[in-house]
Amino acid sequence: MTVSRQPRRRYDATGRQAQARENRARAIGAATELFVRQGFAATSMAQIAAAAGVSTPTVFAYFSSKINLLRVAVDEAVTGDDEPVALHERPAMRAVHDGATAGEVLGAFAVAATEIAQRAFPLLSALRRAADVDPQAGELARDLEHQRLTGAGIVAATVADRLGTAAADDVERIRDTLWTIFSPDVYGLLVRERGWSHDAYREWVTDAALGALTPDRPRTTRPRTTQPPATQPPATEPRSTSRAEFD
Repeated sequence: MTVSRQPRRRYDATGRQAQARENRARAIGAATELFVRQGFAATSMAQIAAAAGVSTPTVFAYFSSKINLLRVAVDEAVTGDDEPVALHERPAMRAVHDGATAGEVLGAFAVAATEIAQRAFPLLSALRRAADVDPQAGELARDLEHQRLTGAGIVAATVADRLGTAAADDVERIRDTLWTIFSPDVYGLLVRERGWSHDAYREWVTDAALGALTPDRPRTTRPRTTQPPATQPPATEPRSTSRAEFD
């Protein structure tokens, strides 16, 4: 007698994959908060696992090491998600290269850079502090700066095209100008230290870049900050000094 076999049910791993992705996201979120609050060196993988509600081996399985977890956290802070899409291929950066003029290109780049800085500046600051004492963090910081310079070069080529130049020296100067003006350090000084609004910062970096790259362009007024500038001490008249005071 022939016994008919029931077809074997295919295993559906969708739920398990979703749980793994959620655990990974929680680990990145917990690591980001701890790195920013107490520093990279003072944070252990066990602390990250506890804060994320997962086991320490699970965190190691996802990221292999604490420095790699920091790298992934920074990458996701910059891009805004965990999708495997390069930054220059994302809609915000594609809009940069769609600009018809240098001003439009720089304006769109300022929008993208402001959004990135809002997300990533706290973690980048934590990385900067860690780089001073941890060789692996220092290597990661240098690698990220190299990536930022490369990205500035991609935008510089588009700006150069809109300015009607293709000379290598011009493109390099534009790249270095963008790399400097759009540095997270500038964001930190103006927004975090001086209290500028994000709109004011975005307008300023656009105008600063245009002013540096097109010096004949009329300059606009400086955007208002969200807090008054530091009060300067009242000026005093110089006091005359007689020779007798030195005798």
